[in-house]
Amino acid sequence: MTDAAMMLKELSLPWAAGERMKSILDRTSRAARLKYSRTYEIWYGRARRIEPEEITQIAEALRLKNEKAARNELHDLKLRLTRLEASLSAGDSDFYRPSIDHAGDMVRQLGGKNRTVAGG
Repeated sequence: MTDAAMMLKELSLPWAAGERMKSILDRTSRAARLKYSRTYEIWYGRARRIEPEEITQIAEALRLKNEKAARNELHDLKLRLTRLEASLSAGDSDFYRPSIDHAGDMVRQLGGKNRTVAGG
């Protein structure tokens, strides 16, 4: 299996339960900005040659997908920490204050790193 095929398969994830292969290939081809037939050929190892610009397109689509997933994960973590902070504050805020402060510091640190990495 070629690197391009492996990248396409990673780009296609996750699959919905019962999703048809045609739908998976269509979604993946749009993400990679390739024609459906070209995606099919690369996916199944039938492409005689894979152009460097095709590999670049696939790699860029995969990079964008992974970047979006990382942003979503960071957002979810911040949300969970905020909920935990609220829950702990509602109980005994004096007892949990050091933990709450530490969690807030961690969220701020994560937010700063995310802006640096994402360029925003």
